[in-house]
Amino acid sequence: MIATPHPPNLINQEQVLESIARATKNGFIAFNLGNEITIFSNKLEEITGWKEHDMLGKNISELFSTEDPMKFKEPTEVIQLSVNLFTKDGKQIPIETRSTPILGADESISGYLIFFFIEDYKKDLDKAQSEFISTVSHELRTPITSIKGFAATLLHQAKTIDDEKRKKYINIIKDQAERLSRLVEDLLAVSRLESKKLQLTIHPVKLKPIIENITMMVESKHKSKHKFDINFPPTLPDVWVDSDRLEQILTNLIDNAVKYSPDADLVEIKVRECQHDGKQMVRINVTDYGIGIKEEDQRKIFTKFSRLDSPLTRKTEGTGLGLYISYSLSKLLGGDLKVKSGDGKTTFYLYLPTEAHKGGVVWWD
Repeated sequence: MIATPHPPNLINQEQVLESIARATKNGFIAFNLGNEITIFSNKLEEITGWKEHDMLGKNISELFSTEDPMKFKEPTEVIQLSVNLFTKDGKQIPIETRSTPILGADESISGYLIFFFIEDYKKDLDKAQSEFISTVSHELRTPITSIKGFAATLLHQAKTIDDEKRKKYINIIKDQAERLSRLVEDLLAVSRLESKKLQLTIHPVKLKPIIENITMMVESKHKSKHKFDINFPPTLPDVWVDSDRLEQILTNLIDNAVKYSPDADLVEIKVRECQHDGKQMVRINVTDYGIGIKEEDQRKIFTKFSRLDSPLTRKTEGTGLGLYISYSLSKLLGGDLKVKSGDGKTTFYLYLPTEAHKGGVVWWD
């Protein structure tokens, strides 16, 4: 008589998922056909700050955004997509994902599983932080070396230096001190944004004089051949912002437009009213005809420490903090900042509210 083999004891599927969640360094979610999240792994809790009970039942659009969300539902085994993952404190994390359908007993699709490659993101972040420290060290060392060198020359060779050289050396010291001051201001701005210790004074602001003053300042700073084509409509409402923070954003955008288009001779600035995210806003387009931004880099440029790798950026001073600060401030003011680049043309779109979402002197928290 042949013995009938005993069927193996079946393992509980939830236990399997819990074991996978513990073993993998990456995060994952499952969502049903109604786009509602049904599983939210602990690794995603660590990186986003959201807890499982916060996200279960929520639409996937509240967790991440992507240019083509319907691609997740293509009837193929594995889909690879880049997304922006939303954190609880309002940040966006660019991250790679893989998606696969979940099949029911009848082989029909009952939902989808998405893996978020957190480990790759952390490696990229560690690399970016290391490069940032190296860049900041260089950016600090360069002006300090110049200031020390020319100050020592003026001190020890005062009797042999003529007035023309003395004036030249003093101007160099002044320029390098201003460069050092800008770097320190950027670092302080990041610190305040990260610690949420930033004071805002929200009030109605007229855009035209601010933009005209900034373009004159940038033109004077670079002494370049660039012309500014500034286009305003006949009537334009005030924007409700902190004027100092707005000036910081616009200075960075306009300065970058000149800095990263050395072979061009035109920067276009166009201001219009528009609807954005269901709200009435003013949009400022800043367009340059320079080196452009690759499509895969356009998601990353608003993240901290990010600098594009090109011959021009390598020889241009900067820490990769400017656009991160500008993006964060635009969100803080109730607006937005986006970019589009291609065919030798790059445009940044700054959206600003035309009515107060916060009034008076406020602390962001």
